[in-house]
Amino acid sequence: MNKIGMSLSRLWLLVFGGIYLLVFVWTYAEFIVPRFSWQHFTYSPVPERNALALALSLLPLLWMPLYIDRPSVLAVWVLYFLVYVPSVVVGFHVLSVSNSIPLFFWVLLGSMLLLSLLPLMPRVLLPRVYVPRDWVITGVMGIWGGGYLYLLKIFGLRSLPTLSRIYAVRLAARSVLSSHAGIIGYLMRWLNNAFNPFFMAIGIQKRKWIFLGLGILGELLIFSFDATKSTLMSVFYLLGLYAVLRWKRWRFPAVLLFVGAIALFGLALAVDLGFHSFVMRTYLLRRVFYMPGLLSALYYEYFSSHPHWYWAHTAFGRILGLLPPPGEVAKTPSFLIGEVYFHNPAGNANVNVWGDAFANMGNYGVVLVTFGLFLLLWLYDSVSLDHDPALVYFLAGMPIFALTNSAFLTVILTHGWLAAILLLWLWPPEKFVAKRYVQEGDEGTEVDGLPHLIGDG
Repeated sequence: MNKIGMSLSRLWLLVFGGIYLLVFVWTYAEFIVPRFSWQHFTYSPVPERNALALALSLLPLLWMPLYIDRPSVLAVWVLYFLVYVPSVVVGFHVLSVSNSIPLFFWVLLGSMLLLSLLPLMPRVLLPRVYVPRDWVITGVMGIWGGGYLYLLKIFGLRSLPTLSRIYAVRLAARSVLSSHAGIIGYLMRWLNNAFNPFFMAIGIQKRKWIFLGLGILGELLIFSFDATKSTLMSVFYLLGLYAVLRWKRWRFPAVLLFVGAIALFGLALAVDLGFHSFVMRTYLLRRVFYMPGLLSALYYEYFSSHPHWYWAHTAFGRILGLLPPPGEVAKTPSFLIGEVYFHNPAGNANVNVWGDAFANMGNYGVVLVTFGLFLLLWLYDSVSLDHDPALVYFLAGMPIFALTNSAFLTVILTHGWLAAILLLWLWPPEKFVAKRYVQEGDEGTEVDGLPHLIGDG
């Protein structure tokens, strides 16, 4: 693209970004705050405050990538929509920010700048050991089948919970998990965020619909166990992500994200108002778009005047012998915030990667985690080289979304980043598989000599 074309694309990005931000603020003031003010959502129509919030929200659009053409760029845009903008807009009102902008928000802006440099980083072709695809599929199916048999033994076969029973089922699941070994939590999230998307990608990529069915069935089973809304929405989210990226041949214009977001807000409000309901505002707009910003603000407010945790509550902290702040009885910062602000000691107010980083080490923690995230995304970009884009984005989809509501270490170990990297590293890329074929007439026969479970054509 020439310089004039890039300038026009940047201009359209700023125009539609500005329209989206106006819709975002208007929806917040007119529909979210009046309904959910009891959750600490506040709004004060101070022109200077809104102007500062809008300006700080627009600034990253001056340098963010214009096209989504690798998974790290998708992650940066998800963080912009679901963490950065909500943190700035909601945070400014909850914290009553005036002329002096807290350093925390400038650090978030710098984090967006650093992560936007990822497309400039050359991807490295990592060394790999050739493992036949049939072996990988057999191993994944064994873990998948054994994992679900184990979970069914613990939870039993359940029907899908209704929206009114979600929190009751979730509390019951938490009780079950606390009474068993911690491996169950890892198993559920790895199945949910990595193994099921892996099957869905293989099913679509190879037109082996049994694998797509297994992936969808696996997601529904996890939802019946723990009733997490992200699990319920994962099937629609992943299939929608695949559809829009493939539509533009895996080079999706970022400006269309704003067009889609504006349409989504309009549709959600139209459905709620048309059916006299609050479902879309409660479970989509509030939970996905505004709650990450509220929690960022509450974490910043609390841990600006209370001791940081320095990751003492994590496995990393326990290995190093770190201790929580003196006199603290809450298990983690998320339970502490749940108790202090929502008066629920059992409430897990899990926040995004930057909010958690601030709870552990203040602004220095945000900088440290941003550098760690930069390296993680670069590694995933590198391991995804020569892979089919469908597989790459299916495996990255849920771990990327987890960045909006989980801690950095939790995202790596629990929510699928490590599993996704391992699966991509073990799964032979298309070019690598082609070299393992020999021609026999009109058909290719794999050198491995194993029966084909999926086919590599």
